[in-house]
Amino acid sequence: MTNISFTLTHSHPGAEWTLDGDDYDGLTWLSDTPKPTEQEINDAYPLAVAAKETTEANRLATITAARAHAASLGFTDAMLAVMYPNLTP
Repeated sequence: MTNISFTLTHSHPGAEWTLDGDDYDGLTWLSDTPKPTEQEINDAYPLAVAAKETTEANRLATITAARAHAASLGFTDAMLAVMYPNLTP
């Protein structure tokens, strides 16, 4: 089963819609663009998952590199946690 809201958020950024329930019948398209078909949403789901995974991998690589650089300057993980509380893996 495709996660419709997750998929639409990634495949149609900025589009306006509501979803009543978890299936396509509950999708009300509010944007001026054509409403995607159920098949188009199903086809877009793996791409949205892949994009999310790539974004997360890039985020973790950036954090790892930043920590390594900070360590080379003498900063500890505890110091970084205080200075940058959102910089967690």
